[in-house]
Amino acid sequence: MSDNIPIIDLNGLRPGNPIPVRLVKDVDEALREIGFFTVINHGVDYELVSNMFLQMKSFFDLSPGSKERIEIHKSPYMRGYFSEGADKSDGVLGDIKEGFDMASDLALDDPYVVAKLPFYGPNVWPVELPEFKSVMTEYHAKMLMLGKSLLRVFALALNMPIDYFDDKFIKPMAQLRILRYPSISYMEGGAIGAGEHTDFGWITMIAQSDTGGLEVQKSNGSWMSVKPIPNSFVVNVGDLMSLWTNERYKATMHRVINTTGKIRHSAAFFMDPDFTASVECLPSCCSKESPAKYEAIVAGEYMDRRFLETTTFRTLETAEEY
Repeated sequence: MSDNIPIIDLNGLRPGNPIPVRLVKDVDEALREIGFFTVINHGVDYELVSNMFLQMKSFFDLSPGSKERIEIHKSPYMRGYFSEGADKSDGVLGDIKEGFDMASDLALDDPYVVAKLPFYGPNVWPVELPEFKSVMTEYHAKMLMLGKSLLRVFALALNMPIDYFDDKFIKPMAQLRILRYPSISYMEGGAIGAGEHTDFGWITMIAQSDTGGLEVQKSNGSWMSVKPIPNSFVVNVGDLMSLWTNERYKATMHRVINTTGKIRHSAAFFMDPDFTASVECLPSCCSKESPAKYEAIVAGEYMDRRFLETTTFRTLETAEEY
């Protein structure tokens, strides 16, 4: 297996600058062909990314008791730590990974929190790591900025007005998930780091350690490894973008298998729209000859349903209690 994910240079994607035509074309081609690409020169400071990985490693090295104090089952807002097996990427087997989820830190009197919309609320933090909160919060903010700048690239690639998606991402469900994968002995049909799946939302932006382990399924059904590139992010399409584009950009199956003998760390930033955003086929992606394949849906309702199907920390009972 080899790395066939396109590498796209975002050097020209800067505030106040016209978006390069070549960039739009490269993104469109990558998403049509495989639904994944790697970005370099993305504008997120290398020192910040390095600090984020240091804090991530320190967090997962905490004692089980320290992590369990902020266990995600205790939060109605899906924030905090989850242990191995709590996430089921393929909807069946528990993944061999542990993680921590955070998002925009909202007060209890925020209108979305008062309305009890899932995925909005206050974060929880480990008291043992005084810098963890500030580093993760800054990293989340920078990734959100990058995600919003990419919205305009996608709009142009889809032959829509450049600001078309702006009002769909005013208060996005932008979640940062940090992950640790132990090395395993792979057995066909057994649990792995992350089972075969597509992501639920708009796009995912992944920072990964040099351990590797991310694999993407090609159109012929075979799997290829995504080689880690220093100071880069892997970007992939989620289900909501696939629905929005009438499968012009189709979400691609992927998985994580870490058999290296080393620990793998990664940070997945899920750039997802507002809970209330209506997801319906773009006018540029359907026609009389190619009608819309899906009815309009509410973004957050779809996301909530998928979480109910693939996690143990958001169940029908906890959703109804909330």
